[in-house]
Amino acid sequence: MKLVLFILIVSFVGGTACQDGLSPDFGKKEGNIYGNLIIVSGTDSWPSPDSALELRVVAFKEYPPKDIIGEIVSGNAYFTDTLPRFVDTIPFSLKIDTPPVELKYIVGALRYGSLVQWKVIGVYTLDTSSKQPATIFVQRGDLINKINIYVDFYNLPEQPF
Repeated sequence: MKLVLFILIVSFVGGTACQDGLSPDFGKKEGNIYGNLIIVSGTDSWPSPDSALELRVVAFKEYPPKDIIGEIVSGNAYFTDTLPRFVDTIPFSLKIDTPPVELKYIVGALRYGSLVQWKVIGVYTLDTSSKQPATIFVQRGDLINKINIYVDFYNLPEQPF
């Protein structure tokens, strides 16, 4: 009886401890998105420095986001570190630390005032003539490249809030 119990315990511990141990992405728990913000209206179109305080790429699970600050705080949105401003092409990387996840709204966002004053300056779409958001599904271990978000400061997208 003790031998049977011992075998059961070893089988259980061994079976649960080795989950994903042989999968090709062992250790890779996050996904990553790489791309560029491309300023199609040119570097001269940037707002003045006192109206362009911070730039980030933000990806939301819902579209339109219902409470942007709440979504970020609750983990229903992902965002980059602060990105460079006043240039025409801005590379970004966005770590998705809880895949699998479907991202329905990926945007370039510019802070123009207080910590809660942001506006969308570009939306990831599949068609550059459209402003309809495209969806991306990120799996564990994914490296998604060439996600370009086009920004025209003279023709900004509709604000979701």
